[in-house]
Amino acid sequence: MNSSQRITNLDFIRGFAVLGILIINVISFGLPVTALFNHSTYGAENLLDWVVIVISSVFFEYKMMGLFSMLFGVGLMIFLDNAKPKVKRPKLLSFWRNFLLLIFGIAHLSIWEGDILITYASCAFFIILFPQVQNNKIIIFSITFLVFIDLLLINYVGSLYDPSGNLILEEAWVVAASEGGSLNLGKFWFPQESEWGNIFGLLFILDGGNRAMTLMIVGILLYRLNIIQGTRELNFYKKLMFCGFGIGLPFSIYSIYLLISSEYSAAIAVTSKLWLTLSVMPMVLGYVGLLTIMNIKLRENISTRLRACGKMAFTNYITQTLLGVFVLSGLFGIGTFSRSQLVLYIVIIWGLQIYWSKPILDKWRYGPLEWFWRKLTYLFV
Repeated sequence: MNSSQRITNLDFIRGFAVLGILIINVISFGLPVTALFNHSTYGAENLLDWVVIVISSVFFEYKMMGLFSMLFGVGLMIFLDNAKPKVKRPKLLSFWRNFLLLIFGIAHLSIWEGDILITYASCAFFIILFPQVQNNKIIIFSITFLVFIDLLLINYVGSLYDPSGNLILEEAWVVAASEGGSLNLGKFWFPQESEWGNIFGLLFILDGGNRAMTLMIVGILLYRLNIIQGTRELNFYKKLMFCGFGIGLPFSIYSIYLLISSEYSAAIAVTSKLWLTLSVMPMVLGYVGLLTIMNIKLRENISTRLRACGKMAFTNYITQTLLGVFVLSGLFGIGTFSRSQLVLYIVIIWGLQIYWSKPILDKWRYGPLEWFWRKLTYLFV
């Protein structure tokens, strides 16, 4: 899609998402992994730190990944639509494109274990290979089914732990899957543990993959209904914003309330994730409404800067990792800063990426990694 055809609303939402995801990812750059799940273990030294924890959990945890997943689904459809008149086998080209993303993800994983590109590429393979369903009712049913399966999965895994977070080793597969790892939630939850809790780790992977797949399909639906393009009436996006946040915020608030009120008891470690998962889809829709309104209403010089961040989302995402691993993990060391202190680092990186994205795109058509990915995609065309 050339610059004159680009859907600026997508770039604006993507720009917000790539900046917003740093609020969550910075925790794994600057603090031990336990802090991602059991917020109380590291970086929570004062009231301001807890304010940061609550805000990031309610408004950003899982939601930015959800926005990215939704946008990735939209991108899949746009790529296929644009490829159809150009090549004989658009699905094969899309498959190759996402295979390249998988390779990028593996390289990214070697630098930082929080990579999400592998998940997106893997989910894309299924969506590309599956016949395109034109009936929106079937798509809505598929989304509902995937959410239901995810909630069942979380509930089932939660039943495998006792109130102290230790595994109930009754089923043969649980014993086998736990071999070589902690027989509890592991360092996902307990700071004294040095090993992963294999079962909870498996839940983390399956839940993340299922959630990504679900939101990608949501993105496809929003694209087909001409919602994500930002072309509907303003009142439509206001209703979407209020309904989305009205449904999602209570779930998200209840999730962090459960954790804080129980003083991060291992008994509700998995249960709290169920409520957090329920909040994701409605809040992603709420963000679509809010950000579309902002894209329309904000001054052009501001919205242009955010769109530029979105057009360079791949480059900016990887740059966040490189800077986080080098500066926070390497130069200063993990655990040096508290949550509120990490906010200053986030603001600095935001400033850099907002500053450099537009000048780069004013001079060149694509960001560095976007250009490289595109060149490799069309290498054999």
